[in-house]
Amino acid sequence: MVLLAQLSDTHFNMGTRNVERAERVMGFLAELPQRPDLILVTGDITDEGELDEYRQARLAFTSEIPVLVLPGNHDDRGNMRQILFDQDPGYAPINNVHRGDGVTVVLLDSSIPGKPEGRLDEETYAFLEDALAQTAADDTVLIAMHHPPVPVQSTVVDPIRLTNPERLAEIVSGDTRIAAVLTGHVHAGLMTAFAGKPLIVAPSVSSTIGCEWETRAPGHVPIDFAPDPSLVFHSITEAGLLSMFRPIGMAGRLSEAAE
Repeated sequence: MVLLAQLSDTHFNMGTRNVERAERVMGFLAELPQRPDLILVTGDITDEGELDEYRQARLAFTSEIPVLVLPGNHDDRGNMRQILFDQDPGYAPINNVHRGDGVTVVLLDSSIPGKPEGRLDEETYAFLEDALAQTAADDTVLIAMHHPPVPVQSTVVDPIRLTNPERLAEIVSGDTRIAAVLTGHVHAGLMTAFAGKPLIVAPSVSSTIGCEWETRAPGHVPIDFAPDPSLVFHSITEAGLLSMFRPIGMAGRLSEAAE
């Protein structure tokens, strides 16, 4: 079994609240009897894309478990490269691939600098096609990005979702190795379908935003800061992909349950 933990939308903002929530999640993962093989953070690492916010994130994400991050619409590619990747600042898309134990995770940059909506540009699509061409025939592939490629009944997110999903849909539907597409951005955990495959959206570590049935009037954002931070576990076995949503309570640790 390969086990992935997906976090999203941490929104480090130089305050202590979101740091404490992220540290609670990371502490929970560190104490698990079986730790994840990989921690994946699907965008909006920071709130304003500032260097000091990325320094907060780097400290909070320090772990013995490999941590992979990708940008969201609140992130700044240059500052993210400098602090989280120890690279020179640059504004080309931040695309990456992780391979191990029969599982390939392709991380795509769907952000558009200065805009809230998402787009996969030609460089990113070329990266995805090349990554798939170099992936073993029997690998399980997960595609991760920030913006969902279909409407998710959110008056907040649907106007700023991925704007050009057609080519991605062709790739996803045409490759049997692709088990699911993983995104963030919605601030709510949900599952739907995209191109005949599961689309799994991770909840936010920082807050929860309700869908359209919670919207009282045009422009209203039904945001809730009370729920515990949550994540999604993705377990990949010979039987396929199993995903489980997991809130992390105030204790931030496992306890022995009475039988």
